[in-house]
Amino acid sequence: MLKNKSALYLGLSAIAMVSSVALPAPVLAAIATFDSFAEGASGTTITDGGITFFDLDVGSAPGEPFPEFVVESTDEFEPFFSRPNYLTAGGFAEGSAFSFGAINSLRFTNRKIESAASLDVFSLLPFEPTSNVLTLEALLNGALVASQQVALADFEVFGSFDDLLYQNLAISGVQFNELRLVSSGDDNGAFIGIDNVRVGELASVPEPTSILGVLAFAAFGSVSVLKRKHQ
Repeated sequence: MLKNKSALYLGLSAIAMVSSVALPAPVLAAIATFDSFAEGASGTTITDGGITFFDLDVGSAPGEPFPEFVVESTDEFEPFFSRPNYLTAGGFAEGSAFSFGAINSLRFTNRKIESAASLDVFSLLPFEPTSNVLTLEALLNGALVASQQVALADFEVFGSFDDLLYQNLAISGVQFNELRLVSSGDDNGAFIGIDNVRVGELASVPEPTSILGVLAFAAFGSVSVLKRKHQ
């Protein structure tokens, strides 16, 4: 009788051990939503969710001789932004009003080697469409390794708003340690806001059927031990 109990405990221990191996804790990407910041100017560098934004260039935009990042707050576009904040440049509109500042380029990084990144970019008619093109560049130690490009004129009208434009930019499948968002073309920068910036990716988690299969195998092993001990 004591031997059977020992075998049962051994089998249950095996199930627990296999379960812990089969269910790794997911590794979360670094995500910046800017929602914990107060509305207003945030200087030439801003860090949120482990991602640092820097090297802001607003070109020769009137009234912007000293480029600064600006956290803008609005409930107007809920739920399209992560409520309530997004990142832009230049001046800002207080309270529930909103604004999009001109951005020529900016850089961001979480100071790690990564293989996936994405961000949501918003703009507003009548600022766009424009002849400019937005490019998300991935760099490894300063060298360009991948990019995604979209014309601002091709941004999609988002949700029920007739004048809110949206585009998701993403890069994956290459190693990089820095990203750059740049506007190029005849116009002076792009009047945009960015939100939901993600650098990194989730670790893979086994499918439920795979997990059940592993547990069933472990349970079968424990029953076999019991049978052998009984015999």
